[in-house]
Amino acid sequence: MIDENMREIKRVSIVLANWCPHCVPLSKEKAERLAKDLDVPLRILDIDVLTQLKTADKLVEEHGDFTEDYIIPQVFLEYDDRSIEHVLTGFSEGVSATEKAWNTLFTSKYYHKLLDQKEQKGNAALREFVKEHLVFEGSCRRHCTQPTSFVGLQHDADRVVGVYICPDNYVSKVVCFSTNIEIEWFRKFIRSQVKGNIFRDRDVRIATRHGWELGDEAYLELREVNPTCTVVEAYWIVYPQTEAEKTQGVFLCSNPEKEKGCGKLFIQKIDTKNKLCQDCC
Repeated sequence: MIDENMREIKRVSIVLANWCPHCVPLSKEKAERLAKDLDVPLRILDIDVLTQLKTADKLVEEHGDFTEDYIIPQVFLEYDDRSIEHVLTGFSEGVSATEKAWNTLFTSKYYHKLLDQKEQKGNAALREFVKEHLVFEGSCRRHCTQPTSFVGLQHDADRVVGVYICPDNYVSKVVCFSTNIEIEWFRKFIRSQVKGNIFRDRDVRIATRHGWELGDEAYLELREVNPTCTVVEAYWIVYPQTEAEKTQGVFLCSNPEKEKGCGKLFIQKIDTKNKLCQDCC
């Protein structure tokens, strides 16, 4: 049995004819939207083009609604495991019925499941790449000399945000890995959690990581995540400017042992051992 969550849509195909009002412009435009939403190419097979007819017939016969004079349009999803799924056949009852079928598709749970699967794969791809190739072992800065570990705070298809913390939850560095970096978004994210003057815009730095510098395997993996084969790393490290700031530190509110913590950043005296912010204590 195929695990549908492991399959990835590689292409949308539509079998049509330019003279058919169900096909053009209606279904051609809808198929273009379908391919755009799923971020895959659209293949148009015109049954009046002899070089495309044989492929169209085979596709419909093996995976669609086939008769000698089959109904058009017919729409298919093609997956990376070579499986093909029939999605829609036009309605002979009228163009309005075919249009209604398309509109129902775009609002259906089935369609939203396809979009969710696409988003989850995008999220997982960058997150897994960062975990495998861009997270490193290190030592705590300013606070102690204990080893640090990377803890993710949030992620989506385009970015992964996390922190390096020591066993006392002191934050050495806040990092945002992104295929489409938005520095101001990252600055606003930090400002929303770290109050006071300890954060300064100029202390955010960026570094572009290229696939080739991470090794051949990483290069191939990164091509699947971002066609430019790059990930931009924006990071913030506390650089205290005053004696008062030197006594403060940024910590992560988290205590798994007590099953408490909001997962946000907070400021306290650098020699304090609290692992929870005031709201979670």
